Amino acid sequence: MENRLFGRDIVSISDLSRDDIESIIKQAATLKELGAGPYLSGKVIASCFFEASARTRLSFEAAVQTLGGRLIGFSDSETTSAKKGEKLSDSIRMIAAYADAILLRHPHEGAARMAAEVAETPVINCGDGANQHPTQTLLDLFSIAECQGRLDGLNIALVGDLKYGRTVHSLALALAHFKPHLHFVAPDALRMPSYIENALADGGVSFEYQDSLE
Repeated sequence: MENRLFGRDIVSISDLSRDDIESIIKQAATLKELGAGPYLSGKVIASCFFEASARTRLSFEAAVQTLGGRLIGFSDSETTSAKKGEKLSDSIRMIAAYADAILLRHPHEGAARMAAEVAETPVINCGDGANQHPTQTLLDLFSIAECQGRLDGLNIALVGDLKYGRTVHSLALALAHFKPHLHFVAPDALRMPSYIENALADGGVSFEYQDSLE
């Protein structure tokens, strides 16, 4: 197994280079082919979901257990000291003392970045507000590569809530490495944030808005 990202945080898709992304996709394909193994044996993973989630939380927790790891954590911030006013930074420092990695979902943008700065263990961003959802993007990229046989030079439509949809923010930035032509299908009120548009333009990625899938 490659360990290119060993010990690193996964906070923003922008932190990952094309080589990083391709390494993750390659390793995911290997894991899928080999099947489950005790790759997380002896590791404690903290699943910390300050925001309600079903698919993301269960996907991560199933993966940790399938790979032989042990889980601690919570799925509701109402059961944590945050309800009593504890700062997120203090909560993260405490959690990091118990775990080998932290899976963090939080309703506030920038929460994952802050957590990564104070934790001495890797932090994986499972969604922070309307900001980013890098692990969903990695899954999307793996699925696209598996389905299309490549990532370079594809025509891809991103449809729906492009303003607040953190999954499409991360996906658009990641796809910039592979020079696609992007079709944004959304009403004006929900168009892609300007910082994403600017990043795509700076990266030489072509995109256009359309009113409908048709």
